[in-house]
Formats: sequence, C-alpha cells, structure tokens
Amino acid sequence: MSDFDRLEQALLHLTDGTEEERTAAIAFVGEVQYAPAVPHLTRLLREADPGTRYLAAQALSKIGDEAESAVPTLLKALRADDMWLRVSVTGALIQIGNPAVPGLIKALFDDNKAVRRAAAKALGKIGNDRAVSALTVALKDSDQAVKRFSAEALRRINTPDARAALGD
Repeated sequence: MSDFDRLEQALLHLTDGTEEERTAAIAFVGEVQYAPAVPHLTRLLREADPGTRYLAAQALSKIGDEAESAVPTLLKALRADDMWLRVSVTGALIQIGNPAVPGLIKALFDDNKAVRRAAAKALGKIGNDRAVSALTVALKDSDQAVKRFSAEALRRINTPDARAALGD
C-alpha cells in the first residue's frame, strides 16, 4: 500500500472507522503531520469521547502551526473539566504557536483558574511579546499558580517591558 493510500484510508477511518481504526488513524496522521486531517481532528476534538478528544489534541500538537484552523476549538476544549485533555490541548496550542496567542490572552482572564493557569503556561512557552501586557495584569491574579506561571512567562519572554513588569 502506498503512503498516499495509507493517508486516504486514515482519513476514512477518522470519520467512519471502528474505535480501533480511528485511534490508529489519529496516531498516524499526527505522526506524519498530515495537515489535511486537521478538520477531521477538530471535529473529533469537539464531538468525540474523552479519550479520542485527548488523542486528537495530541495529533494536532504534532501537526503544529499548520493546525491553526483548530485554535478556536482547542480554546473551547481548554475549558474542559478533564485535566488530561486540558494538558493535551495546552500542548497543541503551544505547538501551533503565535496564531494561538490572541485566544490565549483572552483565556488568561477566564473565570476558571485552571484555564488561566494553562493560558499563562502556554504564553510563556510560545514567548510572544504581544502577551506582556496581559501577563503583567495576570501577576495580580487571585490564584497563586496563575501569578507564578505569569511571572515565569514574563521571564521567558525577557523583553524590556517583561523585565520591567517583574521589577528587574
């Protein structure tokens, strides 16, 4: 079977396969970083069972910045009660990088402290200086972990404004 045939079969399994076929297809399209699978993975992230959602987020993470169209769905999934899904989603947003920054800045002010923590952590890993103002505000968050992750993010960004926010 050619690589093209394997990819076509994987796309079919993402939509119509058994649970085992779908799981294998998710892993395969992630490993080969097959960007045309992003819409299918995004749908699974929205609609599937928790385990499949987790795997879809991992695959999107491997696809990286070519999964930019999944950012809105990933940001919604960031609000899930499932800690493991939130970790996987955070990883995907980090790998997508700069296109995720505006949504992560907004998430930095979510009502849920776990979402704020994940956003601060992701913004620090991405390191985009557009987040400095929001992270500076987040230094005053009511949650100690959000404050700590925001300070870590500002240290990673390390621009003059980021250092000033930290009092350095």
